[in-house]
Amino acid sequence: MCIIGAGAAGITLAREFLGTQFTVLVLESGGIDNEAVIQKLNESEVVGLPHAGIEKGRVRAFGGSTIAWGGQNLRLGAFDFQRRSWVPNSGWPITLQDVEPYYDRAERVLQLGPNIRYQDLCARAGIEPLVFDSDKLYLECSLWSPFPNFGTTYRKELRAARNISVILHASVTEIITNQAATTVERIEVRTLSGKRGTARAKFYIICCGGIESARLLLASDRVERQGVGNKRDLVGRYFQDHIHIWYNDIVTTNRKRLQNSCESFFIRGRKYAPLIALSERIQAEKQLVRIHGTVIFWMEADSSVAAAKTLFRAVRGKTLPPLGELRYLLGNSLADPSELLGIIYRYYIQKRAGTPKRGRVYLAALCEMAPDPNSRITLSEVRDQLGIRRARIDWRVGELERRTASEYIRAIASELQRLGVGTYDLKQAALLDDETAWVKMATDNNHHMGTTRMHESDKLGVVDSNCQVHGIDNLYIGSSAVFPSSGSSYPTLTILALCIRVADRLRDLLTTIKPVEFSYKQLSQ
Repeated sequence: MCIIGAGAAGITLAREFLGTQFTVLVLESGGIDNEAVIQKLNESEVVGLPHAGIEKGRVRAFGGSTIAWGGQNLRLGAFDFQRRSWVPNSGWPITLQDVEPYYDRAERVLQLGPNIRYQDLCARAGIEPLVFDSDKLYLECSLWSPFPNFGTTYRKELRAARNISVILHASVTEIITNQAATTVERIEVRTLSGKRGTARAKFYIICCGGIESARLLLASDRVERQGVGNKRDLVGRYFQDHIHIWYNDIVTTNRKRLQNSCESFFIRGRKYAPLIALSERIQAEKQLVRIHGTVIFWMEADSSVAAAKTLFRAVRGKTLPPLGELRYLLGNSLADPSELLGIIYRYYIQKRAGTPKRGRVYLAALCEMAPDPNSRITLSEVRDQLGIRRARIDWRVGELERRTASEYIRAIASELQRLGVGTYDLKQAALLDDETAWVKMATDNNHHMGTTRMHESDKLGVVDSNCQVHGIDNLYIGSSAVFPSSGSSYPTLTILALCIRVADRLRDLLTTIKPVEFSYKQLSQ
């Protein structure tokens, strides 16, 4: 098989075949490190709402976007897979039960700790949890990978694998099918230095993210004028990105309790971060979409806590700064010894995140987007350095998202006040009542989803429930591009679960078909 892209998805998929009799080729556009000249291939055209992530949120390198990723993970719930009558185009053709076993395996790839409930984490820490009105809000925890950079975590393993070949600086420029557009025959590869190559395999899996996967299909128009897999004009449509909303200044009336309840927990070196989520009941009653938020205890850049954390990361990463900067960090770290000792005690003894006792408090929220066919990726007339038309994005958010953001902060304000831990001045959220102005509070979040959506019908989706492109017997997509709807969970864990599911299917298919010789031409002038 040939895997296009060596990010988290492509690496995970390849690892499923380690030591097997099957031969795997992985083609990666970038190199080992994040190279500026390669990243220029991400330059794109933006129409509609601003979207910084179409360029800054994609990384061409071995490890993909994980080399710039913090490692936060959260499973989708059963509710996320269901069709919601008030959310147009929602619902997956598979259920949580179909994906759950693969979540377990994906969590092992990410080396996550066990799933521990928020209430149990509080009990272990000996603190009283915040108990929200369950009809409005609930608390859950995301899990953070201790080794989020797949480029460093799995490099040696893939390099040593006899049946897996990884070629770097090899950008796939076109997918070429037979004349009936029912089978991929080969893919074309180019480098920025002008070399060209061709790869042929039994199966091909596109693992390029929600933007590049759609772009590659659309640009492959030699046989099908609209692009591979795009007979129904669906490729690129339903583009979704979690909306990031920053709610300013929660005024605390019991800061210590709020910090105890909302700071991250550490169990055996694994991080669990509390999230305040909108209940499914209020979503159904008020016809809203998914949203959750994190309470942020802000650290000023020149504070002793910020300096100590910067110094700690430098020492742990064995990347000490120059002597002048080192002296500055040491001086700032010791400027408030009592606070510094408190942070050390809290982190090493209490196993909690260390945040300052003073300073501003914010709420950073992540809101689901309703799938909209007019929010889409198309191709620009401008071509990149390889001659491929650049991506063009028209990102749109609507009324469902606005009402959700508004109802969420009102529920937060009401519950914080009821619990006696804080208040929120809703005048700050006045923009949320303006259908046009509210988007000033909404920014993109580098979670690119939906552009090759999953549906059992080829009239409504690009891939089927197995992530196979409709009508093409050997082309699959391993990416958040296949998500029909996004929930408010960070997508990486679900991407990996789906990729492992694809790997199992391909393994079964490969054991029942006549073997074919895998080949690729060496990149050459």
